[in-house]
Amino acid sequence: MAGRHSDHPHHAHPPSPADVEKVAQLIADCDQLLVVGAAGLSISADLPNNPYHSEADFEHLYPTTAKYGYRTAFQAMRLAGDESVPLAVRRAHTARHFLNMRFEFPPTPAYHWLKELAASFGKDDVFAWTSNVDGCFARAGFDPAHVYTTQGEMNRYQCAERGCGNVWLCEAQLRQIDAASHDGVLTDLSLAMQCPKCGSTTTLPNLRGGDWFDHAPYLPTQQALLVWLDNAVTRGLSVAVLEVGVGASTPIVTQIPAASFATAVGASGGRAVYVRVNLDRPEPPSCNPAGDNVSFFRWQAGWQVLGPLVDRAVALRTSKHTREGTREGTGEHDEHGVGTSGGGSGARSRRDGPRGGVDRGAAAERQQRYTQILHSLRTPRE
Repeated sequence: MAGRHSDHPHHAHPPSPADVEKVAQLIADCDQLLVVGAAGLSISADLPNNPYHSEADFEHLYPTTAKYGYRTAFQAMRLAGDESVPLAVRRAHTARHFLNMRFEFPPTPAYHWLKELAASFGKDDVFAWTSNVDGCFARAGFDPAHVYTTQGEMNRYQCAERGCGNVWLCEAQLRQIDAASHDGVLTDLSLAMQCPKCGSTTTLPNLRGGDWFDHAPYLPTQQALLVWLDNAVTRGLSVAVLEVGVGASTPIVTQIPAASFATAVGASGGRAVYVRVNLDRPEPPSCNPAGDNVSFFRWQAGWQVLGPLVDRAVALRTSKHTREGTREGTGEHDEHGVGTSGGGSGARSRRDGPRGGVDRGAAAERQQRYTQILHSLRTPRE
């Protein structure tokens, strides 16, 4: 995970300027952009916003909870059921933690850099795919309709009362509880997360923690993502995939299907540029995209390396679009009689004919793989 703390077990090996230039050139020629993000993308370089991995950050943010032996937010996932901790502390902690993560900790600069890159593509040519539940993509300006959050979001709760099935936006309830809390203790126990449909206080965060997780609010975006992915494979487009901060805990919901998608694009005759930015040690080959038409780069670094890459890729894309716009205005065509405008529209020119390395069977296999994984996330199951 990228972070401000020096106790990370692995050392960064940032890319050279030549590597950045090479990747930027490849991204500049792409039709579409897929951003795959996980926890490492959201961890600040200078703010204490990493209570999941840093004991110091957790104690700084939640000193009252820390008095009961909890050291990280991962440990505190079981806090709600820990009756050795007073209910007033548990409710106060949950409200403050959700407000911190979803509403008050600002997105890292990397989100804004990625949004700058996204803006150089057509609106429909960008999708974000994340296991993060902090809403940072939308808060940084990405179109929420093109941000698939596999694990839910911390701005929703779901009713656990049998037969209700309600999922609601919970910010107002969280703020009410937080406002009635003092030094990490809720002073009015009549306040609780309550289903606005049936009135039950038997509720759960709408976050994936088992097959009880209600995926319904995220299904339309997932379906849109599948259409987007399949379209790129079927049409053999050129796609840039930037994967940032995916650790060992959630690769099956982001990294593995995204790598399968890139492999399918290449096998169908398209081109995939896949950049993985991660401070952890390299993953096994099974987690990597592969194929003759796939350019795979693995940078053992934090999200900070995205700054120079995005700056250069945006400059190249802007220059390219300016040149193509000028040619289009003069009616200029290439030697094959094909108009030279393009990029950003997702309409890849096939004037050069199909690329080598086409394997329709492999493309279908990898397409089925990412589709199956996405379908498996549709819970609860009957």
